[in-house]
Amino acid sequence: MPFDGLVTYSIINELKEFINGKIDKIYQPNTEDIVLILRREKNTKKLLISTNPTSSRFNFTEQNIENPMKPPSFCMVLRKYIQNGRILNIEQISLDRILKITIEVKDELGYANTYYLISEIMGKHSNIILTNSEYIIVDSLKHIDFTISSARQILPKLKYELPPTKEKINPLESTKDSLLKILEENKYKKLSKTLIDNFYGISNTFCQIVCKDKADREIHTLSSDELDIIANNFFYYIAKLKSNLIECNIFINTKGSKDFYVFKLANTPDENLYNTASQMIDAFYFNRSSEITMKQKYKDLYKLIESIFEKTNKKIESYVNKIEECRDYEKYKIYAELILANQYSIDTNSDAVMLQNYYDENLNLIEVPYIKGMTPIEVSQQYYKKYNKNKNTFEILSKNLEDSIKEKEYLETVLINLENATDSETIEEIRNELILNGFIKKKITNKSPKSQPMHFISSDGYDIFVGKSNIQNDFLTLKFASLNDIWMHTKNIPGSHVIIKSKNGQVSDNALLEGALLAAYYSKAKNSTNVPVDYTERKNVKKPNGAKPGMVIYYTNKTIYVTPSSEKIDKIKIAGK
Repeated sequence: MPFDGLVTYSIINELKEFINGKIDKIYQPNTEDIVLILRREKNTKKLLISTNPTSSRFNFTEQNIENPMKPPSFCMVLRKYIQNGRILNIEQISLDRILKITIEVKDELGYANTYYLISEIMGKHSNIILTNSEYIIVDSLKHIDFTISSARQILPKLKYELPPTKEKINPLESTKDSLLKILEENKYKKLSKTLIDNFYGISNTFCQIVCKDKADREIHTLSSDELDIIANNFFYYIAKLKSNLIECNIFINTKGSKDFYVFKLANTPDENLYNTASQMIDAFYFNRSSEITMKQKYKDLYKLIESIFEKTNKKIESYVNKIEECRDYEKYKIYAELILANQYSIDTNSDAVMLQNYYDENLNLIEVPYIKGMTPIEVSQQYYKKYNKNKNTFEILSKNLEDSIKEKEYLETVLINLENATDSETIEEIRNELILNGFIKKKITNKSPKSQPMHFISSDGYDIFVGKSNIQNDFLTLKFASLNDIWMHTKNIPGSHVIIKSKNGQVSDNALLEGALLAAYYSKAKNSTNVPVDYTERKNVKKPNGAKPGMVIYYTNKTIYVTPSSEKIDKIKIAGK
């Protein structure tokens, strides 16, 4: 990420409004972040300092950040030494990614003590360090000893030293002539590498803006006129930085990923521009954090549902095997009754007896296993017990098998809904649905807002709604839809409920086709061809008592066959866009 010295400079310019202000409160929401509440007169802002390896930065933030019940030890140290302290200065070290806040705090006797809060933004090596006026370390967020770094130790009571770095030139204090001289001395090197190696605070993004398509060329291949233009560009942007004429924007970089910078890149839409560097960075990392959070929620929930699904499959397999063992329970009743009927003629020393089966229309003989040494009545009782036991087991397991098959079908719809989820709210709604149905033993979270069904508009103006969870499917079908609206669902395939709102009781053929495409696309058959989609009026759809969310029965339906694709779906207009 191009959180370089120039971005740092822009943010520190913002922070300077709190010089002569105070540090009102201090929080540490996690092991990597510190939040300072800065106040000057009636102006209050949150300064976030993050040492997260993938998102290290400092900026004003408007995001709500939850804090632990018990503050960590480093937070307690900061509160002890600098909370309520007056901010004397806020500065950047050598146009590097280092923030230094000078704080004056009066002790119990009224004497003023000076402390420095230093934030080093260096990816995985980022740190937050508190020192006294002599630069003796009071404490740091991360303790660095010889086992971690042989170059520099960050430990309490040691003298603070700046991170080791190659000697470079501060571009804010440089001239065009000195820049051209450096380019001449490095003429067999790449242009962008030469700028980065010789000037503080310069990133590849800045080089792309200044050098454009010449950034990766060797300097000797450029004409003197081209070098002159590049030097002019360089100091044009440095002058803009000094004057705070920045154009904070979020853009798509050459690798296809989102990025940010304080100077506008070509073709950046105006809606991606921000008033301040802090707003830009806050938006960038909030969206990025939301995406990461959503992916993690998806991964965790998908893994959990797959585990439940696998257990259900094993239950079904076990029930099928046990039912097969008990299936012939009727024969034990026949054995019992035939033994009783022939009890006076049975040889009790036999392992089996041949008896006429009066349940057989041909009265054929049947071999009945006998328990040697027992009386016919005792053997008959054993067979009655076995009959009753196997019959009860068969009936219970058959009911369990039916329930497990329904559970499997339900879980298949949940997996499809999760695969189609595009926001954290939908994922949370699916999780709550599983909690309500007893699959997850956790409290329902109501913090996140409920997501809404997807709303499309057909090319001829009909409203089409698609459920994103089984709770939404039930809502759309049973509460939202009118009796004359069209209900659609893939035939015998897990998927979303689709409702097409009718106009004067009518729905066009075109709307039916586009509704069927949506039903097929948001189903398990989204990658199949000729997918059957059933449709009928909503009045023909019923929900059986006790059925799980999303499970309904319907009749008098028709079927339409469609082949879904993302290209076809993209052509169907999303409401509000």
